[in-house]
Amino acid sequence: MNKRKSFVSLLLMTVLILSLVGCGTSKNDSASNQAGNEKVVLEYYTWTDEEDYMKKVVDAFNAQNSDIQVHMNTISNDSNEYNTKIMNNLSGGSKMDVYSINGTSSLGLYSSKNQLIDLTNQIKEANLDVGAYGPSFQDITEVLTDGKYYALPYRTSQYALFYNKALFDKEGIEYPKQMTWNQYAELAKTLTKGEGADKQWGGYYADWLIAPLGALQEGTTILDDNLDPVAKWLDFQNRIYYEDQSHMSYKQMKAESTDWIKQFESGNVAMLVNGEWTVNMLKADIASGKTDMEFDMAPLPLPEGINDPITVGGVSTFIGINPNSEYSDAAFKFVQFVAGEQGESIIAESSVLPAYSSDKTKESYLNATGIQGSSFFFEANTVVENPPVPQIDEVNRVYSEQRDLNLFQEQDSATAIQNFSKQRQSVLQP
Repeated sequence: MNKRKSFVSLLLMTVLILSLVGCGTSKNDSASNQAGNEKVVLEYYTWTDEEDYMKKVVDAFNAQNSDIQVHMNTISNDSNEYNTKIMNNLSGGSKMDVYSINGTSSLGLYSSKNQLIDLTNQIKEANLDVGAYGPSFQDITEVLTDGKYYALPYRTSQYALFYNKALFDKEGIEYPKQMTWNQYAELAKTLTKGEGADKQWGGYYADWLIAPLGALQEGTTILDDNLDPVAKWLDFQNRIYYEDQSHMSYKQMKAESTDWIKQFESGNVAMLVNGEWTVNMLKADIASGKTDMEFDMAPLPLPEGINDPITVGGVSTFIGINPNSEYSDAAFKFVQFVAGEQGESIIAESSVLPAYSSDKTKESYLNATGIQGSSFFFEANTVVENPPVPQIDEVNRVYSEQRDLNLFQEQDSATAIQNFSKQRQSVLQP
């Protein structure tokens, strides 16, 4: 009887030990160490505009990793819907392992609310070359996140001058090269003609383009004490909208809610100041038959007295890990792939400018765009569009309000800057 009790006790102890060993397996271990080698499924979120090329990246990663499966989810980015739903996922405990981050202000927001894993040690242990992302990433990291890496960039933004080759050919005018903003304005006047439905605009400068590009090229930001270059830029915009009437006016764009890409593709706009995403969008519309225009690009015009090419932008899109992810090691492996040379080359093959700079990513991008002028993105110095401070969204909002009043011709540039300076102070020093 005693032997039977001893045997039963030994059996129960053995079962208990085995169950404890099974429970002790960490979900943060690499996928190959999971019980029974079960495949880890990572839930990745991004916005709908990225679906085309990010699906290619996800498919390539899945093909190379038999123990990890990434499932991509997309959310509309309209009216800030993306950030709202991502925050709901983070706070509500929804299954989300990895997510994309649109813009430096969003990076600051998520990191400040502890909604991103600090990847600093993992990046060092993996010996990742963060220098390949350029100086803007280091500036952002130092100022915005105190030198810690909460995400890695996979897209960068730069502005350039796009042009309709057919309109230049029709007028017998040489394609634009590097020029000053004054020269750009004069060229736009030359290319403007007609009335009503037959109106041909020399240029198009979108109403949503808030950044004072010319001032930024001169080294001034909207956080500076001396905002004379910003006022000068407002005067330049009033010149092309109202004095020269070479661009659809700010009032008309706002009143008619015009679509900048449709305006350019219609064939009624000779030149377009816009960001690098224009290449991908135009090529997609050409491929789908929405337009048959022939376009190319030239360097962004420069302020007087500046000779070396300078554009505005910097790393703009990031990928990071939810602290509540059960598979952080597998998630970091995916983040490395997306923001590394291989994933970035796939992104570049879709005519999307990658954050990671190497001979391979550059070659992939140039081959994909098929336009001669796209090499400008790799030759110009880039100044950051939005200074990496936590309050930048609110500062931009205040600036935008005063800028609107100026471009609606309800106040002059000096008044706009004076009012902005006062309101900015309350934002930065509440």
